[in-house]
Amino acid sequence: MPSKSIRDDALNRCQTQASKLALVALVMIFASNAFAEAPPAYLTDRVFSFQEAIDHALVHSGLLAAAKAGTDIFEAKLQAAKAEHVPRLQFTQLIAPMVGQRGNAVEGRTDLHEWGFFSHSEVSGYVPIVTFGKIHYLKKARRLGVEVGKAMEEIAKAEVRFQVSKAYFQLSLARELSSVITEGRKYFDVAKRHVDKMEADDDPSFDPVDKMKIRVYEALIMQYDLAAKRGLTLALGQTRRMIGLDPHDGVDFITAAPVPVVPRSEVTLQVAIDAALESRAELVALRKGILAREAEVSARKFRFFPDLVAVGQAKYSYSNVADNQSSPFAYDPFNTWTVGGGVALRWDINIGQRLAELKEAKAERAKLVAQLDEADRGVRLEVEKLFLEMNDAKSMLSAQADALKAARSWVLAKTDLYQNGLAELRDTLDGLVQFFTSQMAYLQAIYDHNVAVAALERATGMILLPDDPIGEDLE
Repeated sequence: MPSKSIRDDALNRCQTQASKLALVALVMIFASNAFAEAPPAYLTDRVFSFQEAIDHALVHSGLLAAAKAGTDIFEAKLQAAKAEHVPRLQFTQLIAPMVGQRGNAVEGRTDLHEWGFFSHSEVSGYVPIVTFGKIHYLKKARRLGVEVGKAMEEIAKAEVRFQVSKAYFQLSLARELSSVITEGRKYFDVAKRHVDKMEADDDPSFDPVDKMKIRVYEALIMQYDLAAKRGLTLALGQTRRMIGLDPHDGVDFITAAPVPVVPRSEVTLQVAIDAALESRAELVALRKGILAREAEVSARKFRFFPDLVAVGQAKYSYSNVADNQSSPFAYDPFNTWTVGGGVALRWDINIGQRLAELKEAKAERAKLVAQLDEADRGVRLEVEKLFLEMNDAKSMLSAQADALKAARSWVLAKTDLYQNGLAELRDTLDGLVQFFTSQMAYLQAIYDHNVAVAALERATGMILLPDDPIGEDLE
């Protein structure tokens, strides 16, 4: 039987290995839990490709629907501004009981024993002729408002495309984790069978502590497996949710083993910054908003001037209990009709209110100018950050690929040596830990690189992701 010191040393080694593997477990759990960050879902048992998922999300996304509703509001305001040229009409109709009115302007009387009705109809209106630019600048401001709304739609589209891409990359990574667990378990099972055989054959080199290690690692591998399955379920639900469906819908998605995406074109930092400053939807919206505010300021200025309008009016009155007066000089409000028109000057002289409205419009314009200036600097820094992250992730890929090859060779070599009695179980488990770590690091590097490309695409307004960055094989 081994001495106490030998047993203590073996237990310490076991605890050290367990700590290493526990660290790997935490990494895998963290990676799988990261899938819980995604968004929307579907309705029929279909299999979606990457592009189909994007198209479906653009049709069913609540974010995009809200942006389109905002554009509809701007279009309604534009329609109201165009209606300023339409004649304004007002119609009044009065019907009331009336006591009899008999006689003429010289001899007349009120007959309280005779009752009838009195009817009065009146139509009046005007149409602007000269407004000194009020309607022109109002329509210009509203038209630019519609362009702001469309820019907001582009912002929503870019966000939806990014979120769906990210969810897809997460799903691809989650599925690959299952393969990592399967391969790692294969190496572990080889070591486990070897320990069991040594015990069954009463091999003198058999160490009971190895059985303890096996039990510890077996529990940890089960933990990996459960975490990977949980992560896959969450990633699938998040991807469904991201395209506007229920997370528990039966829709599936085409994925393949994660591979680094190749951008459609080579992008330098300066090209990325220039593209963002020119076509970034947020900046476009702010520029259009400033132009709209400038047009509104002009409209507010011209409200100090009067409007020249064409006016018209028609009246008709009738009563069945009032005598019609034949003389044109007699006042007869009960049986008469008139039609007239002309040119009039309309002037709402409310200087205090007009000055306040002008001041408010100028302040709104100044606010947008300041926001554009701040957004311009922020976009430059954001693009530089994302560009550097993409390049760093790309640089790490080759290093992690080499590390993974070395780790796989390590665990294969140590497993073979252990089976032939030329290495200890500790060496095999060390190799297994490094294999798991390298696998996770490599997969994470791919995910970080792909998400960085998608984020740079959103930040610059360029299309960098290929039509199918995932692959064609359904896992």
